[in-house]
Parts: sequence; C-alpha cells; structure tokens
Amino acid sequence: MNPVRNFPFTHEMIAALDPLDAVATLQRLPELNQRSDVRGVLGLLQGILPKLGLVERWDFPVAAAAMRDIGFFLGSLKRHGHEPVEVVPGLEPILLALARTTQLPPRETLLHVTVWNPSAEGLERRYTCCRDEVHLLESVRISMAALESALHRTVELYDVPLDSTLFAPMCEDIADQLRKMVDSIVYAYRNISPRTFMQELRPYYEPIRVGGQSYLGPGAVEMPLFVLEHVLWGSRSEHQGYKDFKETYVPYVLPQFRAVYGRFSGQPSLLDRVLDEAGASELLTENHRRGLKSLDRIFEVLLRFRAPHVKLAEQAYLAEREAHAVGSGGYAPGMLDELLALTREARLRLAPVSRAPAVGEEPLWTRNAR
Repeated sequence: MNPVRNFPFTHEMIAALDPLDAVATLQRLPELNQRSDVRGVLGLLQGILPKLGLVERWDFPVAAAAMRDIGFFLGSLKRHGHEPVEVVPGLEPILLALARTTQLPPRETLLHVTVWNPSAEGLERRYTCCRDEVHLLESVRISMAALESALHRTVELYDVPLDSTLFAPMCEDIADQLRKMVDSIVYAYRNISPRTFMQELRPYYEPIRVGGQSYLGPGAVEMPLFVLEHVLWGSRSEHQGYKDFKETYVPYVLPQFRAVYGRFSGQPSLLDRVLDEAGASELLTENHRRGLKSLDRIFEVLLRFRAPHVKLAEQAYLAEREAHAVGSGGYAPGMLDELLALTREARLRLAPVSRAPAVGEEPLWTRNAR
C-alpha cells in the first residue's frame, strides 16, 4: 500500500486495527506506570506479544498497529530504568521484524502514538493517567495529515513555473494547510503545562536500544515539517547544525518522505529555482508577482508556527533545566532558535526579487543609471 496520497484514510485505518487484541490490556498500563509496577508492566506486555512467525506475515497497516501497542510498553519500561529488549525474552526479533515491514525504526514513533492511535475514550493508548498527555497527542493529530498533504503539494509545486497561473493558487493551498501547524501550537500552549510535560510525560520518550543501535523516543520534531522545508528552502544549506538535525530525523518519517528528502538533497530548493526564474526575467509579469507574494505567504505561516514553538520549548526546559539538556526528540532546544533564524533568512531572499520592476515599469538598472 502507499500511505502517502490519502493521509487521513491511512491514519484512520491503522488506528482502527487491533492485531494484538490489546485494547483492554493497554487501558491498564497507565495505572501500573503511576505505581512504577515494573513486574505488572512486564506481565501485560508478555501477554500480548505475538509469535515471530505471525509477525513476519503481516502487511504494513497491521505491523504499524502492532508496533504502536508494543511501543507503549517500550517507553514505559525505559521510563522505569530498563532496556526493554534486555528484560523481555524474544522481544528484539519481533521489533526488528515489525521495522522491516514498516520501514520505520524498531520502536514506537510519533506516528504510532498520535495519528495511528485511536482518540476515542476507552480506545486511546497512553503511557500515563495525566490529562495533559491526551492534549499532547491531540495537538499533533490536529496538523499531521494537513502537513503531510502540504509536503506532497510542495513537491508538486517544484515543477510549476513561477509565471504559471497555477503557481500562486498552489502556494495558497500549501499555506492554508500549514495553518494547521499554527493551530496545533496554539492548542498545545493553551492545554499543556510545560512543567507537567517535563515531569510527567517527558520521561517516557527516552531512547532505547534495539539491535545494537539507539533509537529516539517519540517527539514532535519527527513531524515531516523539516522535509517540507528541505524542499522549500533548505536542500543546499551548508549550516552544519541544520544538516545534522535533518539527518537525525529522516529515519523517523515515512519511507516515501525519506525518498523526497534524498531526491532534493544537494539540489536547488524550490526557493532557489523561483529566484533563478525571477532573476532571469528582465520584467516581472503579474503572474510572477502573484507567485512571489503567495510563496512569501508560506514563509509567513511557517514563522507564525516557529516563533511560538520556540517560546513553548523555552518554557518547558526552563521548568526543568537541570533534568534534561535535550528535547523529547533528542535535540537541544536551542536548535529551534537556529531553525527560526534560518527560516527568516530564507524568507528575506524573496524581498529583493519582489521589488524588481513589473511589465510596464522602467527597469531598475536604467533608473539607477540616471
């Protein structure tokens, strides 16, 4: 199956699956975690673990749903100080088999715990009894499918000429979908206590080791926004911190998005291509101007998301500065400041081109020569 084209349908389909018959079992997990009952957590996990031979016959949706349900136990065991594969016999080959089928890491990711996790009361899987966790999961669900659609649309836009009548409407469509990212950060700001996040939720997102490698816990940074920005403006950036950041999280997005990332790495970004096209035109047409204005609107929406995201992260990590030097996705919060600055720099590249003369106006070089 191809989980790229119809994002909401794919997410809903996986969320509805229960291949381990684990709904009732997982409803007991938060209370055991609250009591730090490791023996109880182990007993529940061992009760739902499938046979390896069965796992190896599953397709993508079933394997993704199974990894979701096993994954909540992985984060729980690590929160209580245990490496899951060291304390659960037979677990590691099951995780590796699920990873081969889904082409995702051998543990739960942001996808598993949010959009592949049913939101209905009595069905939603959680690590904790904390109400803020419900809001945390919902904050991602608000925007994930829209973001994935915006990324797909951005790839399509890459091949549309700036002076095409299609360019501006496609930019507006992308900007509209990205506004869901703004909605999600506003929702998180209003409903999730930074201190509660750090003290109650953050400990469940620690890295675990599987197959001799370390894999990061779920984090909002695993959303494919960084892939969209890679296509939009960052594919040829030489900023080493930014390059390392992207390479760290590429394994945690859908394989189709990893392919997009690889396709554009080292190639001109959409912004590069647009600036080259505008620069090659002595005079800008009305389509050029509409296209540049609409492209700028995408950057405007991105910055409306990034600026409050920085503030939210700062609040969280000021609350527990000594406890955690990195975010739940394994990155230093200061990287968000870098991303904000890089996005602003990219947007500024549009300004000089937007001031170029339009058809019917006197070219700048003749005006400057007087």
